[in-house]
Amino acid sequence: MWGFYFYMADLSKERISALKDEIKMAEALNKEELEPIIAESIQRYTGDYVPVFGQDWDIILNEVYPIIQSNLPATFFRNPRAFLKPRNKTFIAKRRNPVSGEMEETQLDSAKSAKTQEHILNYLLTEIKYKKEVRTVLLDGLLFPFGVLWHGYKGDFGMTEEQSIYIKDEQIFVKRISPLRFIKDPNVSISNLADAKWVGRILDISLVDLIEDDKLEVDKNLVKGYKGFGDKVGTASEKAYKQSGGKDLMTISGLRHNLIDFATKDFQNSKFSKFVRLYEIYLRPNKKEARDNSKGWVLVLTDEQPKPLRINDWKIKAEGFPAHLLEFNELPDSLFGMADIDTYKQAADQKNAVVNLQIRNAQENSKIWVALAKAGQDEEGIEHVKKGEQSIILFDGDTVQGKMMVASGGGQASSELYLLDQRIQKNLEDKSGVTDLKRGFLQSGEESAASVKIRAAGGSARPAYRQDIMADFLKGSFTFLNQLSKQFIPYDDAVRIIGSLDVEWSDNPTREELQADVDVEIDVYSMLPENPETELRELNNLLVLMFEGLRDPVISQKIAQEGKTINISPVIEQILMRMKIRNPDIFRNIRPEESQGFVSVQQIREAKDNVNAALTGAQIPFPPKPTDDHVAKLEVYSSIKSLLDQAGQISDALNQLIQVQMALLQEIQEKQDRVGSQVKLKPPQMKVL
Repeated sequence: MWGFYFYMADLSKERISALKDEIKMAEALNKEELEPIIAESIQRYTGDYVPVFGQDWDIILNEVYPIIQSNLPATFFRNPRAFLKPRNKTFIAKRRNPVSGEMEETQLDSAKSAKTQEHILNYLLTEIKYKKEVRTVLLDGLLFPFGVLWHGYKGDFGMTEEQSIYIKDEQIFVKRISPLRFIKDPNVSISNLADAKWVGRILDISLVDLIEDDKLEVDKNLVKGYKGFGDKVGTASEKAYKQSGGKDLMTISGLRHNLIDFATKDFQNSKFSKFVRLYEIYLRPNKKEARDNSKGWVLVLTDEQPKPLRINDWKIKAEGFPAHLLEFNELPDSLFGMADIDTYKQAADQKNAVVNLQIRNAQENSKIWVALAKAGQDEEGIEHVKKGEQSIILFDGDTVQGKMMVASGGGQASSELYLLDQRIQKNLEDKSGVTDLKRGFLQSGEESAASVKIRAAGGSARPAYRQDIMADFLKGSFTFLNQLSKQFIPYDDAVRIIGSLDVEWSDNPTREELQADVDVEIDVYSMLPENPETELRELNNLLVLMFEGLRDPVISQKIAQEGKTINISPVIEQILMRMKIRNPDIFRNIRPEESQGFVSVQQIREAKDNVNAALTGAQIPFPPKPTDDHVAKLEVYSSIKSLLDQAGQISDALNQLIQVQMALLQEIQEKQDRVGSQVKLKPPQMKVL
């Protein structure tokens, strides 16, 4: 009954009851205000929307679909990647002293920790199918007032019934949820979501699965569920009825049935056809609770029982709510922003109206009128004329003059309709920002090359603005995911399986180092289609400039005076990646066995100071560490030890240095031998209250 203990201790019955009422208001807001917008947007996107004044239209041109399809790749196209940059050069972490065996505070390089977090985050994006979910959220953001990307961890708190095959236990996940399934504090608008007391999502769970979940406190006497599978079907019958000429709305509505109506009565009445509506709520603490260092709670509620199914402390060590919203047309003083379709849907309706008038005008003016003398014609001949068949009509007498007349309305088509069509098309392009040129069709009548450049620059402002909004959305999402990964990913396994073009993990980073509070900046790479040839050419030019700078002693001296240096290796790595050369042996770090002739002066000086300290009985100034050039230092220590042995002297401190250095070298060699071997991931250890 641990869940009920929290219910009584931290959240009163009145507060739970008030929260349920707020959830009802949030659902009503979605149903009354948001659902009509979403329903109309989907119909417009699929080409099924017919305005009230267009019931007698002959054709409906879908202007929304091509505009959305043009905006999608112009906003987000490539696999998203993150770049983490530390703001501070160093940070403090606890590391074990190899000599004393105690944990000591050590000043470490922030760049290495940020680099490791960057690789882990980018690896995580691929594993959790991040691009697929974000692409769907982008479509929501262009169709609806906003799109929602939900971040979470499927573990021993919150909701654990994620149904996706890709979301596994003890795993971080992101998931697109429908805006209608997203609920929030009804006291705030979407643009002020940071001020909300709570946010949540709606989940419909099978009654059988809910009852069998031993991690939820379900009152089986109260929770009965509702009959599911209520989706309406009957599209094929509707189309057949409409094609037959039927327009009776009552008859059309009668052709649709609930999906469950096709199942047997036994299934309809069984518990397997029932679902329970749950609400997963992330509740912030009030002011007093925040002063007491409370982080809030994660609740799972249902209207079918008064007590929560579960209450957990908010254990997520990440700033903000798990829901990140993508909103392109924000309206700060409104409950929701404006859907992108709303900016040009009226122009699309006007174009459809004019096109249908054009069709009707052409049909009327292409008609042929046949007048027959009333006397002497039977009904069969008149019927042939009506059908337009090539019929022979016989008249009494030797001539048809005065008995038959054929007339045509050709030449009377209104040219104003076609002029109006062009003006509406121009208005539609102005509103949507998508022209034939952007769709890939050649525009005629361009005045000059300068006018083309000016027009292209002006037309790219709107997509660039959307790209900037998308980049901010991804940055916020990446920051949240990076904070989640620090908390839940077992780093020793993550570092082992990531790898890179270079041997990144030779330092053998520990959990303490990688989970340290490193301040990082997250930058999102270009989201547009890349041009590998252009990037490769630019990288080659940069490499040439760097070589010239190194050759010129004046430039090299000036760079050194300013406290800077030039690193060529990252540029070469980027060139190899653009050329799709993935062989790690082409460009790699120097191995310990290859260090002869490439020994760092710093390593020799450290070894020299350690030898002096060992011989004089002083404290070792540079204890052995995993980043040492072990082969070089062992060569120095062994040479001194050999001289001491010849002189009949023994130095325990020097022998201890040699043993520790050899142990570290052996550990690195064993690690390299294990590369590629299968290791079972350890789930993170968590306590459930």
